[in-house]
Amino acid sequence: MSRQEHSPSFTTRLRVVLGLLAALRWRDICSARQLMKTRFGQYPMPLRLFKLLCWSVDAMWRQIPESMAWVQLDENISHTPYWLSAENPLENHPWAREPGTSLPESADVVVVGAGFGGASVAYHWSRQGSENLVVLERGEAANGAAGRNGGIVVMAGGIYHGFYVYEPVLEYLKATRADMSAADRDELAASFAAVYVRAVQASHESIEATIRAEGIDCDYARRGWVFFVDTQASKKLEASLALGSRLGHSDWVRRAPGEVRRRSGAATELDGAESLASATWHPAKWVWSILEAALRKPHVSLFTRTEVNSVRRDGENYIVRTPRGAIRARCVVNATEAHTSTLFKDFLTPFPDLIRPHKEQGMYGEGGPPSMAPRVGISGYLGWYVKVASGGIVFGSDHTPVAPSLAGKTRPSRFITRYTAADMEKHWDPEPMRVTREWTGTTAQSPDKFPLVGLLDGRGLYMLGGFAGAGSAVSFNAGETLVRRMLGKQCDPDYHPEEFFSPLRFTDPARYGRRPQG
Repeated sequence: MSRQEHSPSFTTRLRVVLGLLAALRWRDICSARQLMKTRFGQYPMPLRLFKLLCWSVDAMWRQIPESMAWVQLDENISHTPYWLSAENPLENHPWAREPGTSLPESADVVVVGAGFGGASVAYHWSRQGSENLVVLERGEAANGAAGRNGGIVVMAGGIYHGFYVYEPVLEYLKATRADMSAADRDELAASFAAVYVRAVQASHESIEATIRAEGIDCDYARRGWVFFVDTQASKKLEASLALGSRLGHSDWVRRAPGEVRRRSGAATELDGAESLASATWHPAKWVWSILEAALRKPHVSLFTRTEVNSVRRDGENYIVRTPRGAIRARCVVNATEAHTSTLFKDFLTPFPDLIRPHKEQGMYGEGGPPSMAPRVGISGYLGWYVKVASGGIVFGSDHTPVAPSLAGKTRPSRFITRYTAADMEKHWDPEPMRVTREWTGTTAQSPDKFPLVGLLDGRGLYMLGGFAGAGSAVSFNAGETLVRRMLGKQCDPDYHPEEFFSPLRFTDPARYGRRPQG
């Protein structure tokens, strides 16, 4: 059945609209507000509201009802992310095999969180450290953002390459550095983008080398990341291409509509772009694999289902308390991302808004458009898509700020599921698809949407986070940077210079983007 042959009746459309409205929750209102801000933020408020209303009516009355001829929702739809449905070799570690195990009373380093960041620190410590390192995870390894994302290993920012960080850094400078000229703010924001892209690309190269060296099976495929836009988003795409040209980023290239379709299968009438060396993978398998590799060394330990209740300084050391016991450590690494505001609140006095949790939503469908290119990262203006190794499609949308208390809670929106699936049918040949999973994840971003890699308190508490949804590649080399600093070793080259990555850049405006003296 073609799109033209399927036109829902008035009654069907009305039933769909009423059903969607009845299912709306506060989370949907917040998502709509964020959509209005990102898509129509350049307009006066009355016009923003009008455009949002027009978009919503079109989605509920036309797009979603028409897509329902192809897109069905499973009766028992699961809230378990597709990535976390795979067998976890570290489930309930070490208690599943050694139920009588106790936490050590002391360790040189305690890492809180076993996601992208925590696993990376453990892996590099296993190669370069010799003292005991303990990883504590409140749930299961990769259960947070690392197991709830789109499965894309980026070569730069989450979207629009280096412009992904250039734009928010520039906005941050406008709000905090009125003393700087517009040209100086632009130059500094461009410097942040250049440093960021350099760090991420080096990290991705290290990831690929590690996958080969360790023989890791995580469905890794380096086939690029293709972007397409509509007229509303085309200006930002053009700005990102101009910035990439200015900074010499050869990985970020323009794609004509025909090339977009050839590379991704998506039909579009406007130019798009591609990050040539990006990849797709199974993110949870990556985290489990590098943790398994780290655990082969006797001085690295992992304890899952072990929630950290508090972290406090005790002289030159730290006391990390859990229901299973307390550990005294020389250094602590905060790799909790969105949980920073609650667990490490006592250390955030200089910067209480250091981490801002954001909700993202993902779905998985069986079947779907056969014309979608397999194992290629694909992003449109309102969603992202990956046809995974199994043949199904992982797709998603949303990026809405939430309260810290909601970090980690699974609250998917049925409207987002329906709309993102409908949007897919606009760009690929429609084909039956059954959505069997929908979930949410929480990412974390700093005030300038730039990662945090460095000391949080000036002593022995380190921060690794603020990845803003792009932690897949950022985290790996960042983990090595922290390991080398904890060991007192020089980072050469230093991919995470303090003037850019340190959390302390927010405590002193004069320090922002400038190398600390002394």
